[in-house]
Amino acid sequence: MGGLLFYILNAANINSSAIVAAASLVARTLYILASDDKSLSSTALDAINVNASLVEELMSCLLDCEPGLSCELVKSYIVPTNQCPNHYVGVILGEPSSNPYLGYVDDVSRFIWNFLADRTSSSMEDASSDCSKECSNKGGVCIKAEVDGKGVCAISTTRYLLARSY
Repeated sequence: MGGLLFYILNAANINSSAIVAAASLVARTLYILASDDKSLSSTALDAINVNASLVEELMSCLLDCEPGLSCELVKSYIVPTNQCPNHYVGVILGEPSSNPYLGYVDDVSRFIWNFLADRTSSSMEDASSDCSKECSNKGGVCIKAEVDGKGVCAISTTRYLLARSY
């Protein structure tokens, strides 16, 4: 009779250097595919590196309860309601939206969306600190926003897809 095997994902059983190596390989491959230069030097490719300390920081924030979502990186984007990250498998429903609805989105989803939107964004002209409605009217998104509506307007292609566990 077979048993169920549960594997708990945490920072102790994830090799961060393997993640960094894989991300570097993907980044270099994308650079080669996007480049018109057919004579790329190995020096140019070696200059493409992944921020290993950022990978470590993300792992400690998203995989363990200590520091978990109370880490400084998460707190620079959102005010978390829980310290321990919550993970689930979900199914995508509906169309993507520019901003997640803050009242129904968990801390991990809010942080990841804000982090990606920030890292892939450019500043908007006439950006304001109260951007809940102004950003989308101007084609942007509101990052680092909380329920009070304060945040920063930015141009980003990051979209939020609602997922539900069934």
